[in-house]
Parts: sequence; C-alpha cells; structure tokens
Amino acid sequence: MSQNEHDIPQVAQPDDAVVGKEAGARMLAAACAARDAFYATLGTVDADVLAPLVNPAFMGGPRWPSLRQAWRVIRRAESIILASDGLSDPFEDDDDVFVPRGHLLEVCIEAPLSAFDGQAVAQSWLFDVIYQVSQNVADHGSIDLLVQRHGSVSMVLDVQDAPKGLEDENEQVGVLLAQGVATIPPSFDTPYGEVMLLTATVLQAAELAHIGNAADKAQSRRDLAAALAASPTGHASVAGRPAVIPR
Repeated sequence: MSQNEHDIPQVAQPDDAVVGKEAGARMLAAACAARDAFYATLGTVDADVLAPLVNPAFMGGPRWPSLRQAWRVIRRAESIILASDGLSDPFEDDDDVFVPRGHLLEVCIEAPLSAFDGQAVAQSWLFDVIYQVSQNVADHGSIDLLVQRHGSVSMVLDVQDAPKGLEDENEQVGVLLAQGVATIPPSFDTPYGEVMLLTATVLQAAELAHIGNAADKAQSRRDLAAALAASPTGHASVAGRPAVIPR
C-alpha cells in the first residue's frame, strides 16, 4: 500500500458503548453468536478453534479488540476455509468500556484439500498466511476503509515454508484481499451492524510484480481481482496455478 492510501480520515466512535464486565460479556456473546452462525453457513466448522498458546499481544504483537485471538477451520467438500475469529469482537478498553463491531471485518482464505497435502491445518503454510494477514489487519486498524475506497488491498508476507515459486526476489509472498468472491459472501450481519468479510488470495510472483510495477496500483489490484475471478481457480489459493496478468 502506498503512503497516500494510508491517509484515512478519523472516524468518530459510535455512541452505543456499554460499561462494565457483565454488559461487555453480553455484547461479546451476541457478536460471537452472530459470527458463529454465519460461519456455519459456509461449511462444517471444527469445534475447536486455532489459537496461540501465548497471546501475541503479550509479546509486542497487535492487540485484537477483545484481546482474544483465534481462527476457525471451515470444511467444505473439496476445500477448507480458514477464517479469523475475533477481529470484529467489541472493543474493550482498560476502563471496562465496550464498543461494538471491533475492526468491522474478518478475513479468510480458501484452498483445495490438496493444498494441505495431509498436513495438520495449524502447521500449514496457508494458516501462516491467514495468521499474518489477520495480525496486519489488527495492527493497521482501518483496512475496511481502504477496501471501501480502493476496492481491494494487497500486502507482502514472509511466509514460513512457502511453496516453491510463490516468493518474489525478496523471498516474500504477495496476497490480495478482496470482498465478495464467488462462493464467499462479502459480509455478514450482527446485532451491532454489518461486518465485512475479506477473502485473501495468495498471488503468484508475477502477479505481485504486476501490482508493484503499475502506475495506478489500486486499479491494477481491481483488474487482478477481476482476472482471478474469471480464472479456473478463482479466489482459491493454489500454489502451482498459472499467473493471471490482466491486459
């Protein structure tokens, strides 16, 4: 993202905060229930969440709205969706004031079963991708406004055990974040308003270079998102697919 894309106007806090642990717990439970119900419409959701043993926020990482950090595994017939679970939690501050809607978004990634090669999901390179995307979203705080302004965003990540051919000359992997792909809705409703759902697609090195070399990077991302949507693999993150370069 270029410097001018980070110039986001400040948004006033909503006037629907609640005070106190009990009221905050009810607000959090309602938000989680709405998110759980939506994720269940996407496929079969594993009962257990993926979560770090030690919260990264305690080790200098970005703090999520309710501090809790987790990811859900959603299984489909031929693919798996990994989705963040907590970016849209209500914000909680040190004075026990709770503000609904959190970062106003969650992020997910979908890949065919073959991409995991029988490996445990939590140890896969794909989980590392969605983990890092989630942390970047939490750290930035206004990705939803960037998507509303530009249509999509991209980022580069240092991915552990990235499949051969995905990394660029800097040994990084590109990711495109877009809303409303073919088989994943663009948003879901909660009692506190609509939450945006962004789908991450891992880019081929040539696609990342296409964005980097473009004079209008926002337009290049929009063109790439459209080209991916029209491709055989669509938004799915498939390491060995051919690069799709918009003309």
